[in-house]
Amino acid sequence: MKNVVKAALAACALSLASPALASEPCDIGLPTPDATACAGYFTGNLLNGSPTDRTAQQNAIASLPGPYTWDGNWTGLVVDGRSITSLQNGNQLNFGQTMFGLTIIGAHFGNVAGPAGNVSVFWLIDFGTTGANYLTLDDPQGWSNAALYTTGTRPPAVPEPATWAMMLVGFGAAGAAMRRSRRRTTTLAQIA
Repeated sequence: MKNVVKAALAACALSLASPALASEPCDIGLPTPDATACAGYFTGNLLNGSPTDRTAQQNAIASLPGPYTWDGNWTGLVVDGRSITSLQNGNQLNFGQTMFGLTIIGAHFGNVAGPAGNVSVFWLIDFGTTGANYLTLDDPQGWSNAALYTTGTRPPAVPEPATWAMMLVGFGAAGAAMRRSRRRTTTLAQIA
């Protein structure tokens, strides 16, 4: 009997230590652009500031491919405007900033029909160097909130070919002017 109680307590502690997985794997094709990887679906709304849910968020983010971590500062997500509770145009997650490169976004879906209802998911999405101002949900049914955990930075601007040509012409003109000026100075020195 003691072994049964110990096993039950261990199972209970393990279930409290990590979020419970729902019966279906997460869908990398739900957002547009498609995610490169996802973690979830985790039962319940993990996108909040409770200590248990912050730990669950950190574990989910750490499970994505790559060296990703989150410091657990939920207040920073809320204050910096990287946590949203409304969609734009009916299906767009817009965090008020352009997202570049590898980006991690968490989303909660509640009251969804079927076994995937009331779950949280964490997507790893590559917005590339051109970036995007929003992420589109192909099926926003039941969506309730989302958080932007990390995104890349704007890549350095590369001049257009016409700009390079104008720069070369300008440098050439400056060089010619300096050369002409040097010849005049040399000629005047020889006359004197």
